[in-house]
Amino acid sequence: MPLMSLVDLIEMKRNRMFEIAEQYGLTDDKTVKCSQELDQLLNMYRKVVNGTYRDQYSSVTA
Repeated sequence: MPLMSLVDLIEMKRNRMFEIAEQYGLTDDKTVKCSQELDQLLNMYRKVVNGTYRDQYSSVTA
């Protein structure tokens, strides 16, 4: 996944989490689930930046 696409996804997920939290509260299951999804994206970003991320196709050879 291109880094800019990942950054865009992170920003969209962060904005969505803020919307959900504002509507339902910080401890609502919807907010927590969205926060966990954001965490996964942030972890993926960290791995990409550190050079340790391998997507499912990176090991496939032609």
